[in-house]
Amino acid sequence: MHLAVYDAENADNAVDFLKAVKVAFPFRITHILTDRGSCFTADAFEKACFDMSIDRHRTKAYSPQTNGMVERFNGRVATEVLQVRVSSHEDLEILLRGFCFAYNHRPPRVLGGITPAQRITSWLEKHLSSRNADYIKPANCDIMKQVDVILDYAKDGSQPDR
Repeated sequence: MHLAVYDAENADNAVDFLKAVKVAFPFRITHILTDRGSCFTADAFEKACFDMSIDRHRTKAYSPQTNGMVERFNGRVATEVLQVRVSSHEDLEILLRGFCFAYNHRPPRVLGGITPAQRITSWLEKHLSSRNADYIKPANCDIMKQVDVILDYAKDGSQPDR
């Protein structure tokens, strides 16, 4: 999973996010499913998909259930992350990275006791040709310690300037 915060929903930011996704995963991105928002139907986004050899598919019009997994996940982010009052854009980015880390390292029932990170690693061992040569492994920066600092600060009602 890859999450990012942008100030606007536009084609330039969609292309930037796509470029970030391309290096964020250890496997090659071969196709994506987007909604029909103007940022995803813009020529710049379509060109970026073409240049990166990514097949883009659109959800069916007026069919929100097609995007059900994304909407459910967005709801989870909204309840677990966006409820926290933060003092900066950087703090929100840290909270999102912490959420991603926690999400990828806790085992959901559907994976039978293994984490998403373990599942990807074992899958890649069997599918070597699917490895992403552009993958940039995240730095080990103790993200959860940074998250704890932000959460402790958010609990303080007065929240003076840092």
